[in-house]
Amino acid sequence: MRRDHLLHFLPALALVLLGTAALGYAELRPIKQPRTPFAVLTPNGDAADALRIVAAADGRLISAGGWLGGAVAVSDDPDFAAKLYRAGARLVLRVDGATGCAGLTRTLARTS
Repeated sequence: MRRDHLLHFLPALALVLLGTAALGYAELRPIKQPRTPFAVLTPNGDAADALRIVAAADGRLISAGGWLGGAVAVSDDPDFAAKLYRAGARLVLRVDGATGCAGLTRTLARTS
């Protein structure tokens, strides 16, 4: 009897898990859009490594250091995220909506 009650929750649980996975995929996948800021995380968490990777990918630095020794960079190249990975980045995340305290939107407007 108890097992029948648990079976009623399986469709809802599947919907929650698939929805969460889909949102995670949509947020983490790199997009090919110019001027999208990306957070760059390196294998060893060193800000100097992040700067080297951004320079190798022909990007412009927005900020460095901070969270896990990464950097935030932009480029006009639509394949910038792929170039960051080829240059040695461990993880590349879009940060187009994350302005935080640094005022990323104002900084991007000045670099335009």
